[in-house]
Amino acid sequence: MLLLLSCSYALPSQIAAAVKTTEMVVSAKGDIFLRAKPQQNAVRLDTIKNHSTVTVLSSSNGWSYVQAGKNKGYIYTSALSKISPKAAPTIVMKGLTPINGLILTYEPSFISNEKETFYVEKEDDFTYLYNKKSHLYPDLSNYTYIEDNEGLMMGVSSSDFIFVNVPYPLKQGTHTTQLDYPINQKVLVESTTKTITVKAGSFRNVVILRYSNGSREYLAKGIGIIKSTSGNGRVITELVSVKAVK
Repeated sequence: MLLLLSCSYALPSQIAAAVKTTEMVVSAKGDIFLRAKPQQNAVRLDTIKNHSTVTVLSSSNGWSYVQAGKNKGYIYTSALSKISPKAAPTIVMKGLTPINGLILTYEPSFISNEKETFYVEKEDDFTYLYNKKSHLYPDLSNYTYIEDNEGLMMGVSSSDFIFVNVPYPLKQGTHTTQLDYPINQKVLVESTTKTITVKAGSFRNVVILRYSNGSREYLAKGIGIIKSTSGNGRVITELVSVKAVK
């Protein structure tokens, strides 16, 4: 059967009826190509939109033979994820700041390659991250999140050094605007539904913001930033530990 599929022969009806098909969702960094053969450089038959649903007819050796609309062809199996019985929300309205009382450790940290531990304190719309080993402590926090119904901002406390500054709502697959000085920039809300694993663990429904230079910010609900990467994928910041104050 697999031989028949890979050679693009028509399946006899009685065999086709026995083929078990599965509905799956494309979950990649962006749109992907449907190819004529299970080869990286094979002819491109079509483009499949990220987060769209396809019918998987068979899978072998890292490739899946799928039907996308009226077209059939091959895509990487790793670009597929199962359809959840309860779909994750594709629009995020709030909740991307750390919960009060958490202890967050990063390595590399936000502007340092060293390991840094921060104690989270909340006050209304402000969430402060304190490094108790910093010369600023206890008078000033090191980093601050500001979140309200209008949007989310995170950066170095008492400065213009901003990492994230986007308006709500954040809708998966759409562009929003990073409010930067002096020039604003478009940001793609690449995903609000992916599970991302960092050294601190796995986090579901992570908001991934992709900037024009290819860099990304990864934010988890109740945690805030869990990872930042450069345009070439290098990890700039990574959460390595999450604890609650006892």
